[in-house]
Amino acid sequence: MGNQKKPNRDHSGLRKRAEERLRLSTEPDQTRSMADMHKLIHELSVHQIELEMQQEELVQSREELELLLDRYTELYDFAPVGYLTLCRDTTILEINLTASSMLGVERGKLKGRRFSRFIDPQDWKRFNTMLERAFLSGESEWCEFSLITDVKELSENSSPRTPQGTQAAIKTFRVDALVSNDHQECRAILSDISRQKAIESENATLQENLRQSQKLESIGRLAGGVAHDFNNMLQVMLGNLDLLSSDGQLDASTQTTLAGLRRVIMKSAELTRQLLAFARKQIITPKPLDFNAAVADMLNMLGRLLGENITLEYTPAANLWPVKMDSSQIDQIMVNLAINAKEAIRNAGTLSIETENTTLDPEFCRQHPDLVPGDYILLAVHDTGCGMNSATMESIFEPFFTTKSLIESSGLGLATVYGIVRQNKGTIVVRSKEGTGTTFEIYLPRFVQQEH
Repeated sequence: MGNQKKPNRDHSGLRKRAEERLRLSTEPDQTRSMADMHKLIHELSVHQIELEMQQEELVQSREELELLLDRYTELYDFAPVGYLTLCRDTTILEINLTASSMLGVERGKLKGRRFSRFIDPQDWKRFNTMLERAFLSGESEWCEFSLITDVKELSENSSPRTPQGTQAAIKTFRVDALVSNDHQECRAILSDISRQKAIESENATLQENLRQSQKLESIGRLAGGVAHDFNNMLQVMLGNLDLLSSDGQLDASTQTTLAGLRRVIMKSAELTRQLLAFARKQIITPKPLDFNAAVADMLNMLGRLLGENITLEYTPAANLWPVKMDSSQIDQIMVNLAINAKEAIRNAGTLSIETENTTLDPEFCRQHPDLVPGDYILLAVHDTGCGMNSATMESIFEPFFTTKSLIESSGLGLATVYGIVRQNKGTIVVRSKEGTGTTFEIYLPRFVQQEH
């Protein structure tokens, strides 16, 4: 709106002179000067023009004000963040369309309602503390909390609910609050940070997965080197022992001692094979095979291994895709998972084995950097045992880690499973909670015959 200088005339004086002239004009005995009449008419004409100009300016000013109001209303209502004006008890005095859209309720139904009714009860204390600080200090305050959004039913005395009576959607928000100069109202800016929090959580998960993968990779290189050296020494010991045993002049007691030593050496050699499997340096002969059939061949042995108190259930998928791997490695996977389940199930329980075809998308593979999108078979092994806490889950694939004593367990079973799965370009996912059992999900790439 331009700053135009308005004429400064004494309109009240002009009006008085005009009235005086008109009064004189009605008196017959009064002579009138034509010059005075022309001057009065001129002044009235000028005054009329000035009034018309002022009216035009007022109309223009009104149009500009209406335009500015429309622009302000558009900026306020459709801002990328929510704007609210709250009383000290969180009653909503004003709210823009963005904020009402965030809450999932029409603006008309929100005014006069308490904003705190939309806050997750677990965050009431945090929000109220922040609001009290803002009113007391007069400074800007902020906090993050969860809001109950997409409310379909809003009654006076109930919490926001969906039509089915279940809790509505909960999202994470940040609010920045600043009280008015008279400390009677609070202006709040509401920002939806749910996606930001989801990305932060995803990044934290990816970093943790990468850290765990790098840690296991480093342990694997170390374990592989140690296993090779140890295995070479065992071979020398075994060769010398065989030479001694071949001496026919040894008495029975010595032969028994040498046989015991051989059993110990062979058991140590088995440990080195497990270490090599974890380090992915185990010598294997992969070939295309029917994974369902390989697991089925192990069921009788697994049943004997688990004992009578544990029920074994097997649900194979129809038309399961083939995989390319060494069949002996499937045996190792199943035996070690069964032993782990037996240790987790303290009394009676169930071990369920399932297979299925699955196609992994880029989103899943971002969570598991070892994989690439494509077709995989899934082996899911679930036990009804005691489950694990998060601290245990972080270390279960490390060599020699065990919740039992080293006399009861070598701590190499799950490390062996991990190494075999990674050697075959797959991955293993663990889902567990104390008291609810454990599920191991093993993803192995589908084998596709190359056409020549």
